[in-house]
Amino acid sequence: MSITSKKRRDSKKAKTKRGISSLLPPALYQLNRFRKDYIKSWGINSQGHLDQGHYGWMAERLNGYPRTLEIGCGVGHSTLALLKQGHTVVCVEENPHCIAATQRLVAENGYSVAVIARETPKSLDDNAYRLIYKDVGNVPKADCLLIEGDALHDPRLEAWLEQQPRFDSIACWLLGTHDARGHNIAVNLASMPTSREHRIFVQNNVYEIADRVLRSGGILTVIDRAETPSTDEIITRLMNHHREQASVTTLEVKTVEHTPHVESDAQGAMKMLYTPAEDSTNDFTPENMPTMSLCSTTSVKP
Repeated sequence: MSITSKKRRDSKKAKTKRGISSLLPPALYQLNRFRKDYIKSWGINSQGHLDQGHYGWMAERLNGYPRTLEIGCGVGHSTLALLKQGHTVVCVEENPHCIAATQRLVAENGYSVAVIARETPKSLDDNAYRLIYKDVGNVPKADCLLIEGDALHDPRLEAWLEQQPRFDSIACWLLGTHDARGHNIAVNLASMPTSREHRIFVQNNVYEIADRVLRSGGILTVIDRAETPSTDEIITRLMNHHREQASVTTLEVKTVEHTPHVESDAQGAMKMLYTPAEDSTNDFTPENMPTMSLCSTTSVKP
C-alpha cells in the first residue's frame, strides 16, 4: 500500500471515530486515537507473551549485562522482567500511553521510575504531523528511566545517549507501532508505509546507536517473531539478515536462540502477518505456514 493510500485510509478511520467534539486538529486527534488503539491491542498480545514466559526468557538473554537501554516498552512487562533480574533500565518510547502503562506497572512492583516528557506534536495538515523533541537535560536517579523519544529520528536523544556512561546491553524486542506512525513527516520521508518497514528501519538505526553507546564487550539483542530456526539454512538466513544490518558498524553477530511461540487468538489481539525473507525458497500458503518462534539474535561490540 502506498503512503498516500495509507494516509487516506487512516484519515477516514480517524474521522469516523473523531466526531465533532474534539478540539484537536485532525492529524493530532488521529495520532492520539491510534496510539490508544495500539496499546489496547498490544496489551492483549503482551498478556499472551507473559503467559508463555517469554519476558523472563528475553531478560535471560541479557543476564550479566545489567545497565540496559531498552527500545520501546509496550505495556511494561519487558521492562519489569529486566528490573526483576537486577538491571537498571533506560527506555526510549514514542507512545506516551505506553510510557504511562509502564510507569504504573513498574511503580506497583516497588521500583523507582522517572519519566522524561519531551514531545510537542505539531499538526501540518489533516493527515501529517511532526513531533518536536526538546533536550533530555538532567535526569533523576531511578531504577527505570522512561524517556519520551523516537528511536528513528531524534538527534537530541542520540546525542544525550552518547554522553552517558556506556551501556552493557541494548534490548530491541518485539517492535511494533500504531497506524498513525507513517503520518509523522520525519517517518514519511523515510518511505516507510508499513509496520514491517518500521521494524527494519528502527533495527537498522539501533545497530548504529549500539555501535556508539555500548561498552566494549556489550551486547545488542534483537528479538522478533520468525520462522522457527530448525535448520542450518534458516539460521544462516537469519544471521545474514542481521549481519547486513550490522555491516555499517563494528558489531559482530554471534548467536541465534529461540523459544516456542503461540500467537494470541484472544478477541482484540493484533493479528501478526508472516512475511517470508526475500531470499526464502519456500512457497507458503495459508494452509502451509511455518512454525513460528521468538528468535533472539545477539551481537557483540568488540
